[in-house]
Amino acid sequence: MPIISEEPAEATRRTIWQALENSVELYGELDAIVYQETRVTYAQLRQQVDRLAAGLLASGIQPGDHVAIIFPAIPEWIYVHYALASIGAVIVPINFNYRADEVRWVLRQGDVAAIITLDSFRTIDFLELLHSVDPALKPGEVRSEQFPLIKRMFVLDSDAKRPGTSGRRTLPSHEPSPAERARLAEIRARQTADDACYILFTSGSTARPKPALLAHRTICGAGHYMARAVNVGKDDRVLQQWTTFHVGGIVPCIAMPHSVGAAICLLGAFEPGLVLEVAERERCTMTGGFDTNFTKIMDHPDFSTRDISSLKKCLAGCTPSYYDRLQAAFNFDLLVMTYGITEGGSAVAMVTPRDTDPEIRRSSNGRPHPGLEFRIIDPQTGRPVPAGTPGEIIFRGWAAFLGYYKMPEETAATIDADGFVHTGDFGWLDEQGYLYYRGRYKQMIKTGGENVSQREVEIFLEDNIPEVALAQVVGVPDETWGEAVVAFVQLRAGMRTTSDGIREACRGKIANFKIPKHVFLIDARDWPVLDVGRPDKHTLRQMAMERLGRLKIN
Repeated sequence: MPIISEEPAEATRRTIWQALENSVELYGELDAIVYQETRVTYAQLRQQVDRLAAGLLASGIQPGDHVAIIFPAIPEWIYVHYALASIGAVIVPINFNYRADEVRWVLRQGDVAAIITLDSFRTIDFLELLHSVDPALKPGEVRSEQFPLIKRMFVLDSDAKRPGTSGRRTLPSHEPSPAERARLAEIRARQTADDACYILFTSGSTARPKPALLAHRTICGAGHYMARAVNVGKDDRVLQQWTTFHVGGIVPCIAMPHSVGAAICLLGAFEPGLVLEVAERERCTMTGGFDTNFTKIMDHPDFSTRDISSLKKCLAGCTPSYYDRLQAAFNFDLLVMTYGITEGGSAVAMVTPRDTDPEIRRSSNGRPHPGLEFRIIDPQTGRPVPAGTPGEIIFRGWAAFLGYYKMPEETAATIDADGFVHTGDFGWLDEQGYLYYRGRYKQMIKTGGENVSQREVEIFLEDNIPEVALAQVVGVPDETWGEAVVAFVQLRAGMRTTSDGIREACRGKIANFKIPKHVFLIDARDWPVLDVGRPDKHTLRQMAMERLGRLKIN
């Protein structure tokens, strides 16, 4: 059953620079960025971007260059985002939690020509990280045998309050001359919404991250529709929890608030106590994040004492039971479920304010954005399946990525001849066109000849076992079953049960082959998480195998 939404908005035909220009014209004197004591209006943001763009061009960055960036969520991250995009460069964010070999992969696979980085942040020394990758990676001109394409590295001194003039320890920034302004205007006028602007390395826990190439239209369109779904406007103050190196940070932290004149309140990096502090001080109205983030926030000792009553809107991607828990704890006016994917520029389907059915709001992932066509297919035959029938989620339209950079085989396996992106995700569309995502096909457990969706069991445990606050399910090798269903469970505060008690509570409510063969109880502080905030299933699987190995079970 194909689902095609109405004609897409103008935002899907804009470049990132055009989107900023539009916002400056409409909201020039409003706050665009808030960070600690710093306030930056939209008009001031454009000035910073023009100065930095001119400096980068003068320093040799050219349209089409791939530029790696390493930044926490500080104002300079946003300046660099707009400046590079507006001169036609392709931005390659690097996860600042990576180790040397991982950074090496990004620099080489991404054909990086320059690096822009902060020198350090909190306990992380970015210069030391880059030196461990290659001692030739130093501020200024770079001559590297490992990375012959890299010609220059720009470093922002973390002690400096703002970018200064050209130098080894500052970002290149100066007032553009008339000639430089003319060149900037020419470059920006040549850009189209279909041009590439980002290479985002997809977060994976078992294999090398793949470089997804995204266009301007994808970022701008996703930001527009996200703002509409969460009903964000010029009076809102958005609280950042997301990371800078993930599409789930670029869109909700920059494209979404700036498309409607809202302010983004930056944290630098996620810390539950800091989230509460900034939410109270800045009277933030909207936020979002993974369930693991919210669990840490709700478990923080300041949660009951901070006044965060201004937070009324939230983005979430969680189970229906966790949705109920969030709503009970925060009393949001609008809690929005989403379905997102890097290859679609963040959220491609969302619940919107017009969706008033409470069960639809908590259980579905909403409808596709206008201009996107969704289908559910049988992954074996490739044929569409009827409404309500589970299968693989595929989509096409303005949000679709351009391919995996320098990976033609992987691209061909993901984007078919008709332009559909094959997500590898398991779910269905109902008769009304609402999407229900229930996990990755790679996360299907084959047990006793049956296929079990990890996500389905997680939702069941959180929805039906009163003691369960959060559940994560993995499959581990088993001599009898091929794979055994194993659950890690965090209990609700003040509630007690045992692993056997949880298994027994499942009986008669879910098929026997879906009942976890083993249940491990885990504390909130012990969840392994990926750098983007999601639970790390690869590590959970290793933990399960280690624990079962001690029990002498394969």
